[in-house]
Order: sequence, then structure tokens, then C-alpha cells
Amino acid sequence: MMFKRFWNWSKEHILLVTVLSLASIGIMGFVNIEILHMTSEPEFCAQCHPGKGHGPLAEVDSWEHSRHGEAGVSCLDCHGQPGMVGYVKAKIGGLKDLYMQFTISKEEKLEILSHPHEDLVPAETCLYCHSDIANQAQWEQAPLDMGTAALLHMRLSDEVKNPEFRQRKGLPDILAEYSVGGLHFDHAFHMESFELSCRDCHLGIVHRKPSKAEQMEQCLACHAENGDSGAPQLADCTGCHENQVAMNEGRGAAGVPEEEGLMYAAGIDCQMCHAGAEAGDYRPAAASCAECHDESYAELFHDWTRETGDQIAQVDALRAEVESALETADRIHRDTRAGWELYLGGLAKLALVEKDGTRGVHNPDYAQSVLQAAAKEFEAVLENLKRTW
Repeated sequence: MMFKRFWNWSKEHILLVTVLSLASIGIMGFVNIEILHMTSEPEFCAQCHPGKGHGPLAEVDSWEHSRHGEAGVSCLDCHGQPGMVGYVKAKIGGLKDLYMQFTISKEEKLEILSHPHEDLVPAETCLYCHSDIANQAQWEQAPLDMGTAALLHMRLSDEVKNPEFRQRKGLPDILAEYSVGGLHFDHAFHMESFELSCRDCHLGIVHRKPSKAEQMEQCLACHAENGDSGAPQLADCTGCHENQVAMNEGRGAAGVPEEEGLMYAAGIDCQMCHAGAEAGDYRPAAASCAECHDESYAELFHDWTRETGDQIAQVDALRAEVESALETADRIHRDTRAGWELYLGGLAKLALVEKDGTRGVHNPDYAQSVLQAAAKEFEAVLENLKRTW
């Protein structure tokens, strides 16, 4: 009887019922999307991964202190395929993880987290952001799926379109370029010739980034096994470390006068400072300076690293401000082409000093000149944005 009355009332007020129904669907849809957003945030993941430092249970904290965390690349960006379908699959997989949280012992959980499945982050997911061809293939294969996810702003990865995103982050196309992270490295060759996957060399890159020494050990061990292939060995420093060579020679930054480093100009080669490399001590310290000079040079070493390190931090903070300002200008459809071009010039200069990895020790005067030039370019972008519409 109640239903019949409601049905008759609905027929008499069909417009009102239609509006209310559509509003209810819209509200429920909005609420559900917000719930999906909330349960995809690292803060939610931290409920089950509350540890500090790195290792099992500390995945969120270690991510937060990684370069991926600093760049806003969140949990589901890596632990879920791009697009709405990938997002939904990841959320369904999360339900299984949530169930296991309450049904397995802590020991079992630690065992699982200590030995992650090889497909936890497939190579295709890494290549999606770090190469153009994989990114474009994803957008071409599922344009509607990708477009819907980007429209709903579900996560950062769904809005990544290369080469624009990659270039604006100062990232190389790892399948097409050989200068990666300050090294000469051919990713495509290693992946095709040795069937290597990203995790073979970069396991733990987010949750426990290996030290420089560990990375060197890994490269050298593999190269030693394949010595007859012409792979560079320990003594072949310049074969891989092209960014460090450029800094020593005082070149590589567009518009900045070239200036040889003092040690390079004096004919000091790599092994003279990196004397402990044969024993696995690859990075020289202040003590290395004192071995050839007096103790005052050890203090000079600290001065270089402190001053250049502080300058890098300041310029990087300025870079982040400029990037944010340009993205804001893009959202309101301002013409930012010249601004982005200037930004990329400053970014390349900052990267040259950062990727050298010594905080100026190889060539402190040139490093500081390059950073000053980068800061001027970033400041010019902000000034232009204020002056023009």
C-alpha cells in the first residue's frame, strides 16, 4: 500500500523525483570518489605500515623521505597500473591486503613485506613515467580510460603525459638517452641484451635507496662478470661518470663561462683522490685532502661542501616555487611557453651541479657560478609572470 502511494505521488511529481534522483546519484558518486581518494592517501596506508626508517612496515616513512615522495609520486602511482581500470584493480587488491592485516600474524606479514613479489611494481609502471614510448603507448591503447582518470584527478600518474611531464621534471627518457643521473648508461641495451628489469638494479629505490657505494658494488660486480664484453671496469672512471668529468673540466652549463677546476688543471686524476676505490671506499672524504696537503685543506673540503650544499638547497627551493607558479599559470590558460623554456634552462644547470654528487668539491668556483646562473633564470621566470598576463 505504501509503495503504491509513493508510486502515484512520484508520477504526479515526476520532475521533482527526477531532480532528486539525479542529485542523489551525484552526491553518492562524489562521496564514493572522495572515499576512494581518502583511502588512497599515504596517511591511510600508514595505518598498516606505521614504522619509521626503512624496511618492512616502514614503507610510508621511507617513501616520504625519497625523491619520489618529494615529487608527489604517491603509493598508488607505483602500486597500480595507470588509468581507471588499473586504479580499480589496485583498490580491489587493497581489500585483500586489508583482510590479511586482520587475519595473519605479524611474523607472516614481515615475511611477505621482506620478500615482495616481482610484479609488485612492474617495469612497465616505471617506464610509463621515465620514457616517452611507454607513456604514449598507454595513452594510445586506452585513451578513454586514461582520460577519465585524468579528468577525475585520481592520482598523479594518470595525468602524466610525456615528453612534457618528463622534461619539466628534468628527467631523461631512459630508453632514448644515455645521460642518466650524471652517468653514461644505456638502459635499453641492458634491458634488451641482458633481459634486466628495473627492479634488478633499482630494488628498494623508494623504500630503501641503496647507498652510492652499494650501487657501485652492484655495477662493478656485473661488469667484472662481463669483462670480455668491453664493459667499463673500476679504472675506467670516465667511461661512466661523464657528469663528474664535465664538472672537473668546468663545462656543460649553457651561458656560463667554462672554468677548469683547480685539481683538474693541476693534472690530478681520479685515482689520486679516490685512492680507496680498490678497497670499496669509493668516495673520498676530507681526510683525502689532508693526505697530500696539510690539515687546513680538510677544513676547506668542509667549507666547499657546506657552502655549495646550502646554495643547492636554496636554488632547489626557488625551482619548486617557479614550477608551482608556472603550473598555476597553465591552469588559468596563460601563455607560459617562454617561462617553461627559461625554467628548463635553470633546471639543467641545477641538475649539472646536483648530479656531480660532490656538492662542489670537484670544481667549487664553477659549481657556484652555475648555481647563480640557475637562480637568475628562475627569478626571471617569476618576474615575467608578475609583469605579464
